[in-house]
Amino acid sequence: MPDFDVHVPDDAIRLRSYLIWQQEGRPAGRELANWLCAKAELEAEAHAHPLPRRPVTTVMPRLQISKPPDKRVSRRIGRDAA
Repeated sequence: MPDFDVHVPDDAIRLRSYLIWQQEGRPAGRELANWLCAKAELEAEAHAHPLPRRPVTTVMPRLQISKPPDKRVSRRIGRDAA
């Protein structure tokens, strides 16, 4: 097993737990067992497929402006913000 801790978001555990509950036929009183099972499954998946260690850099393209903004629009926006 890798030597790093895995944080699984609660929302992901909640969804997986719900899916397990549905697959089991929606039994009552299995909330904790389903939660722990879902958490263990997601942690195992995260260890099997770790995220890259290097940060991913995304560069947004600069949009071309065909003409400068209308002065009236600029003044109106500035007035509303104040």
